[in-house]
Amino acid sequence: MKKVLPFIFPLAALIIVIFLAFRWYSMRGISGQIGPVNEGVSIENLTQEQRERVMRGTKDSKTVVMEPANDQSLESGDIRYDIQNGQVLFSVDADLSPLTEGYYQVWLKSGDQMTPAFQLELSKGGYTGSAAVKTEALPVEVVVSKELKSDQTIEEVVLRAVIAQ
Repeated sequence: MKKVLPFIFPLAALIIVIFLAFRWYSMRGISGQIGPVNEGVSIENLTQEQRERVMRGTKDSKTVVMEPANDQSLESGDIRYDIQNGQVLFSVDADLSPLTEGYYQVWLKSGDQMTPAFQLELSKGGYTGSAAVKTEALPVEVVVSKELKSDQTIEEVVLRAVIAQ
């Protein structure tokens, strides 16, 4: 056994090298061929209407950048809005610090009247929410506040912006 034992490891290494060389030699000619990946795929031409719709794309919404309440604040946000059928459809997207308690509330100020609109919800892209108001209410100030209690008063203003025509 002591006479055979020194030859076992080199013999195993030689078998592995021979196996890899054989595999390399047999796979050499296959590398440039493309398999039947696209079988069953058909390409159709678009109609003129479909072509125009694709080229036109989606229309851009107007955007208003929200200003932080104080200069040292790192919070930021924007409002995207579109005016359709006598209504202003808008969404608030804000990058705000996560809250351990309370929530972020969006308020609308038209004239002297301040009205709570909706609560921002945390999503993958930050805090978001959307609503619609009549165009007669324009210009309207959008205020984001940090709320700890569910009352009808603003506790701490975080961001603000004005939507105008």
